[in-house]
Parts: sequence; C-alpha cells; structure tokens
Amino acid sequence: GEWQEGVGSAFTTVNPATGQTLATLRAATTEEVDRGVRATRTAFEGWANLAIEERIEHLNRFADLLRAEKQRAADSASLPALISQETGKPMWESLSEIDAMANKVPLSIQAFKERRGPAVATANNQTTATRYKPHGVVAVFGPFNFPGHLPNGHIVPALIAGNTVVFKPSELTPLVARRTVELWREA
Repeated sequence: GEWQEGVGSAFTTVNPATGQTLATLRAATTEEVDRGVRATRTAFEGWANLAIEERIEHLNRFADLLRAEKQRAADSASLPALISQETGKPMWESLSEIDAMANKVPLSIQAFKERRGPAVATANNQTTATRYKPHGVVAVFGPFNFPGHLPNGHIVPALIAGNTVVFKPSELTPLVARRTVELWREA
C-alpha cells in the first residue's frame, strides 16, 4: 500500500537524446518482488469485489489525471516530460502517448461492456448462464519504446475485469513507470 524504493543493485536512467543522467535508482531484490506480488494478491479480493461501476470510476479518474498531466507538460516531473526524457522522443510524440493512454480507458470500458454482458439463455426448460470472474494477479512487462501506452493497454483492461496488476517497467524508463504508478495511486 505504499511506495518503496528498491534496495538491490544501483542503476541509472539516461536521456538517450542527450546522454544526460536523469536519476540513479535501485533495482528491486527477489524478496522485494515477492513481497510486492503477495501484496497484490492480498489486494485482489477487495478490488475484485468492487462493483464494476466503482472500478470504472477509478479508471476514469486515472484518465482525467493523465489529461491533467498533459496540461503540465512543461514541468520536468510530468509524465509527458518523463517520457520525452527517458525515451528521447520529441515532446509532441510524448503528448500523443498520453492521449493514447487516456483514450484507452473509455475504449476498454466499452469493450468490457460489449464482451462481458450477461449471457443467459433458456431452451427446453433449461437455463444456461455464462459468468465471468477475474483471474487474479496479472503481470505486465513494460517496453522502452512506448513506456506508458503499451503497459497501459494491458493494465486498464485487467483492472476493469477485476484483476490486480504487478507492473515491471523497462529498466530504461523507470521514471515513467514511477509517475504512472503515482497517478494510479491518486486515482
């Protein structure tokens, strides 16, 4: 339930466009990863038992926070600035990644409602029903090239469906991941 810095080996994140060191961080140890997975398993039951409307409220809040991040792109600690710094992308491309992340929320909600609607049929005095259940903990591994958008494309549908997520970002874009997780926590 709280952010914890790793205690494993140190590594740096570097702006590939300028060579500037952005931060020195510590990797998570095996024990820390295990503790994180256990915490995610513990959180699963509460999240899975939330009504879908409540889960959707959290996801919509996340999308709103992403849009707010876009408005503060000039701040070097904003998500668009971090994407630009850690990937070497121009700001316009980082801003479009934020749009893709925010737009994934309503698209995923719509897809969820279309694919997971009640499926009840009656024939020959028998009623059949298809029920959907969350799977549990989902692991999402993030890439370097779209460090916000691509993981978000898996995280959002997983959360809508009632799963919880362990997110392992690219070691080349940890600041993007940290800011994204901060926004999720705020949402």
